[in-house]
Amino acid sequence: GAARAVDDMDGFEDPPEEPDVPADKRDLYANLGVSRDASEDDIKKAYRALAQVAHPDKHSSSVLREAASRSFNTVNEAYEILSDKEKRRVYDVYGMAGVNAGLEVGSRRKTLREISEEFERARAKEARAQMEAKLNFRGSYGFSFSAAHLFDEHVAHRRTLIAARRGLVNQSPFLDLNGVDFNSVFDVPTWSDDTVAYVGAQGQMSRGAGAGGLIVGLRKTASEHTSWECALVAGSMQSAATIHVQRQLSARAAGTLAYSYTAAQGGLGLEVGVQRALSEHSKGHLTWNVGPVGGLTTGAQRAKGKTSWKADFSVGPASTGVAGFIARRLSKKSTFRLGVRLGTTAIDFDVGCTRKMNRETALGMSVSVGIRGVHVKMRFNHSGQRFQFPVLIAPRATPINALATLTIPFAAVGLAKRYVVKPYALKLRSSEQAALRSKHAAQVAADKKEARAAQELLKAQAAARTAKERERNGLVVERAVFGHFPRRARPKADDPIVEGFREEGEAPLADDARDAGATGTSGDWDGDGDRDGATKPAPAPWLDVTVAAQFMVFDSHLDVHAGAHKPSLLGFCDPCPDEKAYLRVRYTYRGVLHEVTVGEDDPLAIPNKAHELPR
Repeated sequence: GAARAVDDMDGFEDPPEEPDVPADKRDLYANLGVSRDASEDDIKKAYRALAQVAHPDKHSSSVLREAASRSFNTVNEAYEILSDKEKRRVYDVYGMAGVNAGLEVGSRRKTLREISEEFERARAKEARAQMEAKLNFRGSYGFSFSAAHLFDEHVAHRRTLIAARRGLVNQSPFLDLNGVDFNSVFDVPTWSDDTVAYVGAQGQMSRGAGAGGLIVGLRKTASEHTSWECALVAGSMQSAATIHVQRQLSARAAGTLAYSYTAAQGGLGLEVGVQRALSEHSKGHLTWNVGPVGGLTTGAQRAKGKTSWKADFSVGPASTGVAGFIARRLSKKSTFRLGVRLGTTAIDFDVGCTRKMNRETALGMSVSVGIRGVHVKMRFNHSGQRFQFPVLIAPRATPINALATLTIPFAAVGLAKRYVVKPYALKLRSSEQAALRSKHAAQVAADKKEARAAQELLKAQAAARTAKERERNGLVVERAVFGHFPRRARPKADDPIVEGFREEGEAPLADDARDAGATGTSGDWDGDGDRDGATKPAPAPWLDVTVAAQFMVFDSHLDVHAGAHKPSLLGFCDPCPDEKAYLRVRYTYRGVLHEVTVGEDDPLAIPNKAHELPR
């Protein structure tokens, strides 16, 4: 909104939005089975090998000739573009959109400069998006509640007396709001990439009294080793100014120097600090606050593998004590944390857990027990915004209320997660997944049909290469599947490669039956005996690519280059649009069974001893 307002004041308007056009995701290098840095000879060699298989004149069957024509056109187009230096350069920069933009109805081909002009508006649109991303809106918000009157009769009685003294007739039977505090800032792009301004506000409210202030500041990277920041806070009882300078002193050490003025403390302040890397995974710091309130703080922290910790020791007239925490990552999404504070201003310990919901969102809960009472704290972080909700359970900690607070909330969360949240999340995910697959069902079924037709072209050579590898006891692809399927722990030799896969000679594949059902329009069925009007199942979200994988074996090796778009490989397709896709290959090498699973854009290099299955 702010960016648009500036444009309007300057007399400019945003260019019209381009209509959404489906992106051409083809990978021409994958079409030919070569890497992106392949030489002209490599491209020519790969093209000739595929043309021998995919050329329509090599097949007598009308069905195979039709499939060969489609595959040959794909391979031939890839070769025409990648064998032309100018076209290849355009494709490497802009992809198929750039190549298509360079073709006209007539015979003239656009120059690279003209193609660049075609992309000018797209670049401007991307620049605006990057400018908005630089705003970097962030903030922290705290809402303190009290539930002590629900568990302590003395607190409830005192609460009633206070309410009567204030003339409050009706009291809330729920939580009391004790205080609110917030600090919100967003960055503003400036005249230079190495300079960022920021604007924000902060405020506090507790028991009917409050204060607030406006924050403005500027950060600048002065050189490769030096940066500085100045900030000003103006408001009721909160006026302050700070200048902070940081410099890299060596490859392992950095120093900081901060001058400040705080109206509440009535004087100038000076803080000097140094940070040093102690090892590859740990670092230490020493900070001396000269005034107006003096103090010295030192500490260290370490993060390696799944465990991290931090410990600080401070001494001074305002506060003396130790504080620290240790955190352990329980899984990719969950982290356990234990914190302790022992000092003149606080004695407490905090135990809790945080779980990442996605890349931008995390939820957390902890229990704090100390001289300030027993609290349950809930946290919610999303895209740079942090929300905290501490709830006072008891003003004085006792063994009973501490034990109850440490067990009941976590037990309740565990039960809710297991019997409510997880089933609901699975149901919601299953519903969304079903809707997504139903949306793409017709296209997926058509793509699979074309992929299987392409595999028919490869069968003869794939069988010949497989027979040759069996004779030499080399690399034999037994099964290969591409698409979306559940990940699993270490597989066993007798496990199916994916659930629902069948061996040769059994009933039709569930995949085939589903695809038939997704595309069938007559009353004859699709494989399960359903009749007209019955809901047809969506195609299975995976494709059997055994033949295609067997065709890619050369001299007992199968290699798929990093970044290769696997749906663009000959005999492949995308059986699960908008879902994560994996390639799983089960193969024998030197008579030993192996299995490997890689992501859609991950490289694949087999054989590899690490892929061996337990015998």
